[in-house]
Amino acid sequence: MTFEEIYYISQIVAVIVIVLTLLAILWQAHQTNTIARAELTLNWWMAAGALNQSSVDSEDKAAFLTRVFDPSATLSREDMTRIAFQMHTQVGVFQAAYALSRRGLVEDTSFALAKRGNSRFFIASAIARQWWRAHRGDGYAPEFQKIMDDIVSEAEATVSAGSVGVKDTA
Repeated sequence: MTFEEIYYISQIVAVIVIVLTLLAILWQAHQTNTIARAELTLNWWMAAGALNQSSVDSEDKAAFLTRVFDPSATLSREDMTRIAFQMHTQVGVFQAAYALSRRGLVEDTSFALAKRGNSRFFIASAIARQWWRAHRGDGYAPEFQKIMDDIVSEAEATVSAGSVGVKDTA
């Protein structure tokens, strides 16, 4: 074997090592992205869960939400202020979940569950649906507006069928 042949063989080996190294880096990046997506999904769920839990973590808050879900209840001015803040927060968290999902940063299943939960629980309130109709044009992305409009329509169809109320959300 000549030095020239050894040189060519070493060049081939070097190229193979470089290609394998690049493949290993790509695999590592994929694994890192998978882990980051799982962590972001978990963090989002934990934040959403904490928000929802904080909505009912006292008798006063639970009574307020019970009034919100009771179509025969008359809400005070203070209740209407609370529902406005609650809706801004709930819709904001849901919009953040939509943005993360659209960018592929959280699991699709998580967003689908949040969408289902949003329609089944919070938007079941006529006041929440009324709030959305009044505020849907407040700078929300058209795609997000469509999702929320669909959720509101689904909730209204459920109400029309006569199967909604606080007892049905638990």
